[in-house]
Amino acid sequence: MDKRIYICAAIILIFAILGILAYTHLEIYPRKKTVYPSREVFSNNYYAMEKWLKGEGHSVRYNNQFNFNKLPDISEKVIVANSRACSWENAEEIIPWIEQGGFLIICLDNYVLDDYLEEFLFDFGIIIEKASWSEDDLENNITFPVFDRYLSLIVDEDYDIYTMKDSSGLIRLAELPVGNGILTITGRPYFMYNNRLRDEQNANLSWKLTGSRAEGKNGVLIVRAKNDYTPNKSMFGAIMERGNLVPIIISTIILLFAGFWMVIPVFGLVFIDKQKTARPIKDRFSAEIRFLKKHRALNYYLDVYEREHKITENKEKEEKYKYRELINQYRRIFNGTTKI
Repeated sequence: MDKRIYICAAIILIFAILGILAYTHLEIYPRKKTVYPSREVFSNNYYAMEKWLKGEGHSVRYNNQFNFNKLPDISEKVIVANSRACSWENAEEIIPWIEQGGFLIICLDNYVLDDYLEEFLFDFGIIIEKASWSEDDLENNITFPVFDRYLSLIVDEDYDIYTMKDSSGLIRLAELPVGNGILTITGRPYFMYNNRLRDEQNANLSWKLTGSRAEGKNGVLIVRAKNDYTPNKSMFGAIMERGNLVPIIISTIILLFAGFWMVIPVFGLVFIDKQKTARPIKDRFSAEIRFLKKHRALNYYLDVYEREHKITENKEKEEKYKYRELINQYRRIFNGTTKI
């Protein structure tokens, strides 16, 4: 076995022993490390709520657009729908689904308000209006869920509508029963977003609207718009999530080193294939002629060789090789004949 294999094994053993000694005898000081959220958290506003609901046994599914003619194929009990990701032209088609026990949460996008949606909500006694806010509202809003401050609702008192207000007294969320289900209207659901669920008032409202109404596998469908998620995910997104980057780098370095060790001579080849060197061409010819002489075929071989070269010579009109001298030399050495 090549001695370099022993050298490599000895080096690995020495480093392993040094690592064990350092780990067992050197004092380790605790170090505070800042761990940033994974890329998936930044790209999906509902990531924390999804993990929470799944941890409680509820299924969560995403869709980036929704049409109400797909309702027969929907198994979820709760739909959280961004108004910009849905088509509201035939919004009345969703009423039977709600009456049969469905829960629809319409999240109004404050950038785009659909005319069909406004007409649909007006039939239930709800009017959407733009709202303004001040810094004082933020200071007094600590005990209230975080609502969309740019939209507020006006409700008709003749309807049985439950409302939630913020510190400024504006209605930010409205709910009304429709058959066996409930229709909920609010602005952007900031209280459901990742950085808001840590607050108790936001978590309580989010759970009341989703987890308490979902039924296991018939869980929650979240219809997101482009402002709720990042659609273009990197090819290596799953690999580069938090906790995987360091092992990937170490594995790549080890793989490159092992490849160089086996291929590039400057690193020292561990395994060397025994190569057979070819015999010199002169020795090969000599062995060939001895074989022919032994079987009394040398003269025949030389005659054929001469005849073929005469044909070539006649075609080319000149003698390109000194084959006669070569043939005579072979005859003198092995047969003791004279020149032709």
